[in-house]
Amino acid sequence: MGALSSLASIGLNLALAQQASQRQSSDVNAERDRQIRAIRQRDEEERRQQQDELRRRLATQRARAGAAGVGGGGSADAVLRGLIEEADATEQARAAASGLRISDIRRSASRSRQNNLLDLAGGAGSSALSALGRRSGSLISLLDL
Repeated sequence: MGALSSLASIGLNLALAQQASQRQSSDVNAERDRQIRAIRQRDEEERRQQQDELRRRLATQRARAGAAGVGGGGSADAVLRGLIEEADATEQARAAASGLRISDIRRSASRSRQNNLLDLAGGAGSSALSALGRRSGSLISLLDL
């Protein structure tokens, strides 16, 4: 009968550990999602600011070209294209950097969840063996019960 109470105790401990692991995993996922949302929101705000700045710079360049009497074509267009290409390159670099940060966050969350599962599995096995060992003073097989 003692073996059954030990097994019940082991089962209860395992269920509680599994619940704790699921809560931890849920917390890890929530934190991961929060960090990714923050990165995306920051990127969107920076993109809007960059577009506003580009519009101002383009308007300034057009005004200068118009004032100089070279409003259309040639070098004025080349300057405008250069500003647009510069803005595009900046946006691509920011998107790549954000993608790397998001990938790092996801990898870190995945590692944390894996460690939680390994801790759960290791803890359950050792608690089962120690409970059975305490019962008889030595380790016994579950088949002997």
